[in-house]
Amino acid sequence: MHVILVRHARPEVVVDSPTVADPGLAELGVWQAARLANWLACEEIDHVVTSPKRRAIETVQAVCDARGLVNEVVDDLDEIDRFCHSYYGTEILQTEGKVLWDQVVAGNFTEVGWDTPEVFNARVTAAWEGLCRRAPGERVLVSCHGGTVRVILAAIVGNPMASFRTDYAGISRVDVFVEEDGTLHGHIVSANETGHFDADRTTAGGPMRGAPDVSWPGRLRSITTPG
Repeated sequence: MHVILVRHARPEVVVDSPTVADPGLAELGVWQAARLANWLACEEIDHVVTSPKRRAIETVQAVCDARGLVNEVVDDLDEIDRFCHSYYGTEILQTEGKVLWDQVVAGNFTEVGWDTPEVFNARVTAAWEGLCRRAPGERVLVSCHGGTVRVILAAIVGNPMASFRTDYAGISRVDVFVEEDGTLHGHIVSANETGHFDADRTTAGGPMRGAPDVSWPGRLRSITTPG
């Protein structure tokens, strides 16, 4: 099975929502998702898996629509902050989200709706192994989160401390097979492909050519909901 792992495109920010934060894509994220769909248009994909979050689903909605596929939601592929009422991108978590980040650094995970790292790693690793063993397709697209992708790649290399860069809508590829004795093997083909932002399959375009003029954090549009 060939797995195309995608981190969701860039989402909006949510601050102090009365419910669990579940933002959709920001303007740049919509552009990233369109570039992703265009890039994958020439590839065979026979199954799509997503986390339950809007940002993961919206990132690959165009891929599903073009093929007449319906995404399968796997809850345990959610991010470490799955119950948090605020969402900040990793780029601004330590600055604009400093109050939340300070709680995380202090180890107050449950208080802010985060899993502990141990729970998160175990949850994602088990979900990944379960997906690989049932192999729902020959070429499977998985849209999830930066932390989720990093845990999966670290599990494949056998080092839970391994670090991988995961940009918004970046693509990582993994080949998976199971031996007759049940041993599961994974091989990382690529990590964090982002060429689809700069070119299409036939023409080079230049870095982020055509992207909206948005940057962190000055031009960020946030959603603030009273708590």
